[in-house]
Amino acid sequence: MRRRSSSAFPDASQYNFWIKLAPSVARLFGASSTLRTKTINAAQIADFVDWQVRVFGARPTVFGRRETLWERLAQRLDPNRRLVVLEFGVAWGYATNWWLCRLGGRDDVVWHGFDRFTGLPRAWREYPQGMFDAGGQPPAIDDERVRWHVGDVQDTLGAVDLPAARDAQWLVLFDMDIYEPTVFAWEAINAHLRPGDVIYLDEAVDRDERCVLDEMILPSIGCESVGATPYALGLVVTRPVG
Repeated sequence: MRRRSSSAFPDASQYNFWIKLAPSVARLFGASSTLRTKTINAAQIADFVDWQVRVFGARPTVFGRRETLWERLAQRLDPNRRLVVLEFGVAWGYATNWWLCRLGGRDDVVWHGFDRFTGLPRAWREYPQGMFDAGGQPPAIDDERVRWHVGDVQDTLGAVDLPAARDAQWLVLFDMDIYEPTVFAWEAINAHLRPGDVIYLDEAVDRDERCVLDEMILPSIGCESVGATPYALGLVVTRPVG
């Protein structure tokens, strides 16, 4: 039997620097769970930025803090139109308080806050079921503009007369983390959105909210990216459903 020379079948991988480096990288990851976690998080952020470039056709404006993004979104609110806010996911009320302070003395604001206030309905990322439990109680925010809707959004959103609020500008804040309730809320409100309405997704970096964006939001409306953080995304509606 004739012996085959290995030189006749060159290994293309020998020219790939990454393939040569990969075993050393794998050993480093194997030795450090912290390094693995940080690298996974960095990769998710890189994927989020790449996704924005592909979807919106430009490098995103990225802010280091979500409050800076909120301020940029607040600048897109029309002071000459009354404002309806739908906050899906309240927890202890940090975002609620920030926005109410930012909106100042505007008495034409109606704020609807939706939350179970008993934590996550199922495990999400590294957080167990029940994480972010506020003891079943909404935050102690003394503001007559606020209406709390306690319970699963599937059971409470129907209490809001969405068509009656259609003359107002809408600010929609998504921070329920989980795919299923976010989909439910989106399907309930999307037909009522109009150009100029503002949408914020607090965990757009994660696959749950990103799936809602890819499967539901972006195929159904036109929107402009106002900016992002490493985790969140702010949009303004440019074209309504249909």
